[in-house]
Amino acid sequence: MNKIFAVVLAITLVSIITISGTATASAKGKNKQPIDISSTLFVTGIGDPETNPNSGWSTIESETLAGGLVTVNAGPEILGTTVITAEQSSHEQFTSDFLPAANVKKGKSKGTFYLTSYLGGDPLVVGKYSIKVSSTPECQIYGAGKWKSKAKNSIIDGHGKITVCTNFVPTYGTFVSEVTVTGNAALAD
Repeated sequence: MNKIFAVVLAITLVSIITISGTATASAKGKNKQPIDISSTLFVTGIGDPETNPNSGWSTIESETLAGGLVTVNAGPEILGTTVITAEQSSHEQFTSDFLPAANVKKGKSKGTFYLTSYLGGDPLVVGKYSIKVSSTPECQIYGAGKWKSKAKNSIIDGHGKITVCTNFVPTYGTFVSEVTVTGNAALAD
C-alpha cells in the first residue's frame, strides 16, 4: 500500500511540475504587445572608479541606481505601479578625470534593471541590458542598446531597445538618468 501511495504521489508531483513549467514558458511568443516605459533614475551608490588619467578611460565595477514610479506609454498597466532600480558596471572614456564635469567620448555599460511594486516585495520584472555610450549636447552620457526579460524570473517575456540620457545635477549631488525602454513583451500567465 505504501508503494502504491508513493507512486501516485510521485506521478502527481511530476504532473504539477510539468504544468507549472508549461505555464511559465507559455508567455514566450504569446500575445506580445508593444511596450514603452520611462523613468528617472538617480545614482545612489558608485564604486571607486579605476581611472587612467593618461587615456581618460574609467572602469566602474558597481553602480546602483534608484528611481520613482515608471511611466507607461504603452504596455501592461501593472507596470505603472512599479518603481525602477538598476545595478550596472561600465567602461567609459571621459573628457576629464573630474567625472561630474566630464562628457563621455565612448564606452559601454551593462547591467540589470528591476521593476518592483511601489508597495515593496520581490521584483516583478528583471531585465538585462547592454548599451554603448557617448555624449550629445543634451547628455553628458548618452547610451543606446538592447534589453531582454525572460518569463522565468519576470511577469513579462520581452526584448527591445533602451536609451539613457545622464547628466550630473549639482542640486542632487549625483548623476541623474532619464531612461526609456521600448520593445515588445508578453505578460506571463
